[in-house]
Amino acid sequence: MSIVDRAETAFESRELAIARWINVLALFGLIGVLAGSLFLQFGIGEQPCPLCLVQRSGMIAIAVGPIMNLLWGMRPLHYGLSILGAMVGAAGSTRQILLHIEPGDPGYGPAVFGLHLYTWALITFAIAIAGCAFMLLWSRPFQVGDTGVLGQRGFLRFAAIVGIAWVTIDLLIVGISVIPECGLGMCPDNPDDIRGLGGIGGVLMTAAVGAAAVIIAAIADRRLPVSEEPAP
Repeated sequence: MSIVDRAETAFESRELAIARWINVLALFGLIGVLAGSLFLQFGIGEQPCPLCLVQRSGMIAIAVGPIMNLLWGMRPLHYGLSILGAMVGAAGSTRQILLHIEPGDPGYGPAVFGLHLYTWALITFAIAIAGCAFMLLWSRPFQVGDTGVLGQRGFLRFAAIVGIAWVTIDLLIVGISVIPECGLGMCPDNPDDIRGLGGIGGVLMTAAVGAAAVIIAAIADRRLPVSEEPAP
């Protein structure tokens, strides 16, 4: 291999590594948003409305793209899935904003830095769509034949598995918790708040979910096979 070829290969590997770390940061950013949702629901006691559930589902759907990119390689399809999830969540956020857009309407739920959570959610979805569009325009990581880190033990694979575990646990908690609120029918538009666990209790519960995700990821990471292909 010539010096030029080796330099180009090293450059491509560096770009792939940067793309992977961007996906890791995006994944943990989404996990942070989901952690905040759990804290509001069980620490503060604010039950999610139907549109809130749509937005939370959109956040979870966005996380699918980074997880797939890390485990199976960078693909436009994976970013496309995240964009679709963000569009669904953005539709829910926009609908909720329009419901409370009239002057004098106090809005639904608490406000953070002057904006309600559904407005912050719309901003998050817009950032996700713009970020995925930028990554799609950056074609180099798609051209190196990336096969992902599923067969490579290390932080990147561990982070992806943590994302899978967290999203799964979040889905289970949300699915079970809405049964008393919604039963087998439609969820109420303005559900009654519950008695939360308090600030410390909410933090401890959220931390427990994170710890469970890390433990599950650690066990799965040790059991997964390791290929001989080196990570870039």
